[in-house]
Amino acid sequence: MEEKKRLSTKDLVIMALMIALVYLAGSIIKVPSVGGFVHIGDSMVFLSVVVLGKKRGAVASAFGMLLVDILGGYVIWAPFTFVIKGIMAYIVGAIIEKIGGENAFENFKKEYIIAFIAGGIFMIIGYFIAGTILAGLLTEKIGLIQGLAYAAKDIVGNIIQVVTGIVIAVPLSAIILSAQKKAGN
Repeated sequence: MEEKKRLSTKDLVIMALMIALVYLAGSIIKVPSVGGFVHIGDSMVFLSVVVLGKKRGAVASAFGMLLVDILGGYVIWAPFTFVIKGIMAYIVGAIIEKIGGENAFENFKKEYIIAFIAGGIFMIIGYFIAGTILAGLLTEKIGLIQGLAYAAKDIVGNIIQVVTGIVIAVPLSAIILSAQKKAGN
């Protein structure tokens, strides 16, 4: 039987800090778009995985971005965001672990960029599907084509958001990993 690993106080504090950083990055710098806004929160989603690993990073990302939607007035998007950002972060962590090998989280490598891109692609597709679902829920008698068109309006903004997140996360990841290595963590 697999032994359950307990969270230490330090782990909880770091997770809470990452939730706060994800929330702040997603709420402070916002550029309005057609159906919502573009933010730099994805950079902290990526960093939460670098700092915490796939499972804890996914939890911190999901809760941090959930807060962005709830406190920012986008409550209807909150359940979708919680799932999409949590899975996005988990995908990033899983890819880093899978192709990065045993010590994947110790050095910044090209695997991080590949993982960030894959997570970003998932997010874009996830929000496209969520937008299509919401179009059907929010309007009466909307057809599939109209729902797809409604959801498609956010694709460019989501691409910009992911690319910006990657551009910010890549150098910060290298710095964080270097600092962790020097500290002996």
